[in-house]
Amino acid sequence: MAAELDPKPYGYRARIGYTSPPLTTEVFPYEFYQIVPAGVSLVVTSLAIITRTKEELDDSYDISLRAAREMRDAGVDLVCLGGVPINQHKGFDNAEAFYVTLEKELGVKVSTSASAQTAAAKKLGVRKAVLAHPYAESDTARISRSYEHMLGCEVVGRMCWGSPFNRIGAIPQHGALEMGRKLLKAHPDADTVLFPSPHWPTAHALDILEAEFGVNALGAHQAIVWDALRRCGVNDRVEGFGRLFRDF
Repeated sequence: MAAELDPKPYGYRARIGYTSPPLTTEVFPYEFYQIVPAGVSLVVTSLAIITRTKEELDDSYDISLRAAREMRDAGVDLVCLGGVPINQHKGFDNAEAFYVTLEKELGVKVSTSASAQTAAAKKLGVRKAVLAHPYAESDTARISRSYEHMLGCEVVGRMCWGSPFNRIGAIPQHGALEMGRKLLKAHPDADTVLFPSPHWPTAHALDILEAEFGVNALGAHQAIVWDALRRCGVNDRVEGFGRLFRDF
């Protein structure tokens, strides 16, 4: 007798749309499917970011809005617009109001990388943080300022891996862990370690750092997936990816 396949779609609990800034998207979907429970699927559109020029940000902002409308038509339950620089490209002050308006227009839940990380930081009570990012040292001050403004916290220590944007998917899995350990040892007063960008390997460093240092570990990828699941009514407590998934 022929085997029968499950009549339900892969995303029978939630179909989550994500506009992914890198033209070449690698790590985000890989870690997404390691975290989410069965019945949750990812609908992804890659944007136009290669070196993060103004022209690429302009193009990606426009593509993300077109993609959001196409995802709505495809029947997703939520659209997350990726990339803090893209989210804030038209200015810090009007970003939140714009995406609230977009949600009303689409008739589908809308989140952003920025709003998801802000919501996660509020849940965790982030006040004094260290920040480890994958990009060049020349990006450190900009990213630090952005996170202090976005999360309303103080960033007391910073470190970068030093990778070009289009190579961050090749950073080894232990990279985030090593930087987190160095920063937390150097700044024992920090309550949180932050990992900007959801496009380099961070998921498996979170639990380890929380256990070793008694702090919060907050990654951009973790926050985006957590926020999307909770807003779609998927409230499973997931082990192995930080207390954000365990406790909230």
